[in-house]
Formats: sequence, C-alpha cells, structure tokens
Amino acid sequence: MADLELLFNKNDISFERILYIYHHGRKTVVCQEPGGEFFFSFTMQEVLAFLPKEDFISISRNAIVRRDKILNISHDGVYTMLDGKTFQGRTRYLSTHRRLKKQMEQEAELAKLNNPTPFRFLEKCTILDDMPVAYCVIELTFDENGHGVDFVFRYCNKHMEVVEGLPLEDLLDHSFYEVFKNGDKKWLVAYADVALNGSTRILTDYSPEIDQDLIIYCYQPEPGFCACVLVPDTSAKPS
Repeated sequence: MADLELLFNKNDISFERILYIYHHGRKTVVCQEPGGEFFFSFTMQEVLAFLPKEDFISISRNAIVRRDKILNISHDGVYTMLDGKTFQGRTRYLSTHRRLKKQMEQEAELAKLNNPTPFRFLEKCTILDDMPVAYCVIELTFDENGHGVDFVFRYCNKHMEVVEGLPLEDLLDHSFYEVFKNGDKKWLVAYADVALNGSTRILTDYSPEIDQDLIIYCYQPEPGFCACVLVPDTSAKPS
C-alpha cells in the first residue's frame, strides 16, 4: 500500500476527485476530474483495498466507481458516471444495483422535501429576463433507458439569444445535444457535478458550438439543476 500511496501523491491523485477505476489490457486505469487518466500495474483488487471502503464500489471485476460520482444506474445495471462514461455492473447481481439505485433515489427525494415542486423556483427567474448578461438554468436528464446523459434548457433570459445565436423557442425545453448535435461532451462533467453535488464551478473554455470563448459561472439552484451565467472571455487570444 505504501507504493500505491507514493504513486497517488506523485501524480496528484486524490480520492475526492476520482471518478472511477477500470481495467484496460494489463493495466489498471485511474480516472479523475480534472487530471485525466493514470495507468498502473497494480491489480484492481490492490487498488480497491487502498481506497476508502465507504466511498468506492466494485461493480464488476473490471470497474470500481466512486459512489458520489454516479449519475444514474439503469434497470439492467448500467452505471452512468459524471463524465457520461458507462459501465455494466455484474449481471448476476442486478438486485444489488437496483437496491443502490433505489437508495440514491430516496436520498434525492429527501433533498427535495423542502421544495416538493422543484420547477416552481423557475418562476422567480423571470426577474432576470432583461438582464444584459446571458443566464440559463439547465436540468440534468437521461435517455429512456437511463444510459445516456444530457441536459435540458428550462430557463433562458433574452440575452441567451445573443450568446447562443438562436431564438429562445429553439432553446427552451430542448436538450443541449438536440440543439447542438455535435456538442462537446466536456460540458457534461462540470454541469452534472454542480447539479448533483451542489458544487460551484467557473469554466473558462472555447465553445465550438458558438465559436466563442466563454467564462461560465455555475451553481446549483435546486438538486438536479445547474444555473449558468455566460460571459464572453475578452481576454482570450484570437485563434
């Protein structure tokens, strides 16, 4: 375990940022966000023994996931992670996966007890309709099988039309990947983390969907939702 601890420290890998660990060829791959992937010669069993037991789950012989980085568990035991990657859990233990899914749903319901009508908060957003800065609220969603991850625009102020270059009716209640069919999946990780875990994010990146550099300030107005303030990044150098 001392060797593993040394390697984790050397590569700046922290338990809190790990998304999942999977087996690839003869290597064990640790994936964290941000930071990318790290390939080790240690076995999956050795890595699992090193990780905090209360935070990580071995869902198959080839995959270990961090519990609070799970977005969804489908009825057939497919785990969808924060970055959209999916893993098939042990098919012989479907009841175990379904039990965990039910537990996660119960936890989500408890979080909503103080607000039984989560969409009602969107009514308050109308005060921002004419704000001269783009603002939107998106909801994390899944496909009908619970495998794919997307997000839907639930509120957009008028300035979103300027930034996105599309009329509001083409955005509201449409999914991101319906509007931007070649949209970059990189946005999912940050938005999903905010929507599920209540974290705050400041993203500075180039948006190929609108050919513009943006600074995006994100926070969680309600569980399952991510609110975004979009500001053009005037400090970015022209490409």
